[in-house]
Amino acid sequence: MNFKKIAFDVMGSDNGLIPAVDAAIKLLGEQKDLKIIFVGNEEKLKSVLATKKYNPEQIEFFNTTEVINMTDGILEIRRKKDSSMVRAIELLESDKVDAITTAGATAPFIAGCHFILKEIPGIKRPGFMPVIPTVVSGKVTLLLDVGANLECDPEDLQNFAIMASAYSKLINNVDNPKVALLNIGEEKSKGFEMHQNAYKLMDENKNINFIGNIEPRYIASGDVDIVVTDGYTGNIALKAAEGMGKILLKEIKTALTKNIFRKLAALRLRKAFKEVSAKFDYKNHAGAILLGVNKIAFKSHGSSDKVAFYATLKMTYNAIKNDVVNKIKEALEK
Repeated sequence: MNFKKIAFDVMGSDNGLIPAVDAAIKLLGEQKDLKIIFVGNEEKLKSVLATKKYNPEQIEFFNTTEVINMTDGILEIRRKKDSSMVRAIELLESDKVDAITTAGATAPFIAGCHFILKEIPGIKRPGFMPVIPTVVSGKVTLLLDVGANLECDPEDLQNFAIMASAYSKLINNVDNPKVALLNIGEEKSKGFEMHQNAYKLMDENKNINFIGNIEPRYIASGDVDIVVTDGYTGNIALKAAEGMGKILLKEIKTALTKNIFRKLAALRLRKAFKEVSAKFDYKNHAGAILLGVNKIAFKSHGSSDKVAFYATLKMTYNAIKNDVVNKIKEALEK
């Protein structure tokens, strides 16, 4: 069988190997044309896998002797040449795999992709693009950049819009994705000079379905398919949304279990609460593609559990299946 292959860097996350391995086995059971190459300490990986049921034809190992830790900086990409992250990226660069997934440190990962994979021609800065759930059933919003770059210029934001539009068409099946610019108000005069120039640039680009500015409170409204911004602002918006979602769900649970009468009432609504919780739980939408590099590279949360790893690996698989990087290159050439 001609397998689709993911190099899975399993050594840099916070929660050890078991959640990563369990997520991989779950996806392998669903996708028979997928092979995962576990990159890391082979002895430890085989010890974890010894108690699991899986098809051995769908798993390979690439042994490494070093780990890039969460506290490591970008120079460790050069120093720790036998780290699981570096070796996984090298496997992708040499076309031995189709994509990479990691939950390792963000800065070294971006640096490794930049130095080893390089950017798509015409792209100065790649952007991290996660998926944001919305109140509209079955609809999500793509947000970028959320941390690959602290600063961006108008041309970067325009490129983000073009790349994300191609991705949205392929992965989310949106015919003509609506693009908005994150800003403090809807008027085109809002924001710094960079925002005003980016607004003008995208508004005049016929290959972008640009609808104007959007305020952060409407990101999850389902009104748009793509929100573009610089990495600093995008990261703040993402973490604020994730944090508020966690707090609200926790407060609702506390309020519903305050006394026996509320508990009894809550039992009747348990299914509804579970549906809402699953819809807005970031773990079910975990992972962000580094959009703009020459290959398919996904990053999951450093604190990923089985659910989050599974979501990221599934997104990685779908990106391979839909040949997103080549389709993005075609979109940029237009």
